[in-house]
Amino acid sequence: MSNPRNWNPWHGCRKYSEGCENCYMFYLDQMRGVPENSSNIYRTRDASKPLAKDAKGHFKIPSGFEISINMTSDTFLEEADEWRGDMWRVIRKRPDLIFYILTKRVHRIEQCLPEDWGEGYENVMLNISVENQRAFDERWPVLEKIPAKHKGMNIAPMLSEIDISPALASGQIERVNLSGEGFDGRRPCRYEWIKRISDDCDRYKVNLIINMIGSVFIWDGTVYESRTFKEQTDLAQRTGLSRFFGKPSYRLFSPIDGHLLKEEELLVPVFNRDRCMDCPNLPVCSGCTDCGSCKNVVLVDAEGNPISNAKGSGADKLKSMSLEDFLR
Repeated sequence: MSNPRNWNPWHGCRKYSEGCENCYMFYLDQMRGVPENSSNIYRTRDASKPLAKDAKGHFKIPSGFEISINMTSDTFLEEADEWRGDMWRVIRKRPDLIFYILTKRVHRIEQCLPEDWGEGYENVMLNISVENQRAFDERWPVLEKIPAKHKGMNIAPMLSEIDISPALASGQIERVNLSGEGFDGRRPCRYEWIKRISDDCDRYKVNLIINMIGSVFIWDGTVYESRTFKEQTDLAQRTGLSRFFGKPSYRLFSPIDGHLLKEEELLVPVFNRDRCMDCPNLPVCSGCTDCGSCKNVVLVDAEGNPISNAKGSGADKLKSMSLEDFLR
């Protein structure tokens, strides 16, 4: 099975603002030898990915899992208008999953929502991407007025100091993700910019996940240049500026009979001991998915305890769980 963390019902995008100058999607397409021009927007073969089942009739993506949508495009592109209805239909069919939607095109969100959106879907988190103060000042006032059960913000790539306190003070933002510019970009990110975001998130008790620090990071007058993703995530961890106050509460429902799912019916995250424990996203991650890229996976809980010694919420379920069971 392809990585269930991402669902890209369409691929390709048009650069929209300053943050798009060195877009990771364009860079990765080039590195992977994708034959199509990355500016061509086309529907992929993954249009119904969350509905895929195994030979036993179980959904391949388990209840409670969080999926990021269109990370190689933008959900609210004009070119995707004819396909978006199918995306919403799939989301309605999996009310037991959490769908993370990120966009720069916030001005198109309202007109692209489904007719039954109301105050928002219980399992959808709307997020805006901002790269500087201009982008925040333009996009946040629009998102603020759009009804949604869950909202978040992605500061990436961070190109300047940004005051996001108006959004945090609103009480609508549940999570902030932050990254410097990596991949093929080298516009610097500075420690004091991130420190301001961290202090504000701490003040308003909003989760802040610093994903990576970027290719060029300036900290106390020292310029750190790193080429690999691992170097950038390690440096992000070293800053100690991420903040976590607990996972948001989602009301998720059975796709079979519609009943409200209890905690014991949802996925209990387990992690790859050798790959996951230093990841910045660990506090909010849905866990290991046995994607096939790792050999001899040793599963542990969020504290690093082997499954056989797991403690706390969901421990009894973990103790008897094989990886195959986990994915069911």
